[in-house]
Amino acid sequence: MKKLIQLLLLLPLLGMAQTKIKLDKESGYFQLGVRNTASAFSDDGAMGFGYGGQFRIRLSKRINTDWYADYLTTNIQNVARRTDGHIGWSVLAYPFNCEMIRGRITPYVLAGHCFDYTKVSQNGATNFKDRLSSAVQAGCGMHYNITNQTDISLTGQYMMHIGQDIHAHVTQVDQLTFVEIEKQNVSGVEGHLLINLSLNVKLFDMWGQANRGRN
Repeated sequence: MKKLIQLLLLLPLLGMAQTKIKLDKESGYFQLGVRNTASAFSDDGAMGFGYGGQFRIRLSKRINTDWYADYLTTNIQNVARRTDGHIGWSVLAYPFNCEMIRGRITPYVLAGHCFDYTKVSQNGATNFKDRLSSAVQAGCGMHYNITNQTDISLTGQYMMHIGQDIHAHVTQVDQLTFVEIEKQNVSGVEGHLLINLSLNVKLFDMWGQANRGRN
């Protein structure tokens, strides 16, 4: 009788454990990826292109994290060049389906922060300015799950700079081209749209949950 009472007392705990396993079966996975990046709608009026890498750590069923680094270059009217380096992170939230199953599209919203280095220089001259700064970003995207282990992700996020930014103003007088590079404080939601396309591979289960099974 005593053992039966103990078993009855443990049943609720077993039920809670099973519920937790079901809710957290998507968490704990580490993904590594590479990405191509484009920057649009900046004050320089030119598109920037680059590349980078990222890794993801899945915290729970509906929350993922993305840690990335990017390097971009922008050709400004063939007379100046802008280079940008980003190191940052984002939190991804899955409001709808959240399981990474082959053939399924998984949409998400994201928000985060990054540190960035920017240098703008005039072609063929020593005229340049640079700065270290940071930015906050928010946007949305989607994974297309090629397999249960691999996905292609498309993300669009608007980056709002904090502090100062650098701009190149190009003017032409007769046949002469003048480039003025200046730093100025960011006003309002000044920034740019960052679009990236990435390929990501799930490498391992950080929390040892692989034995929990998948749908």
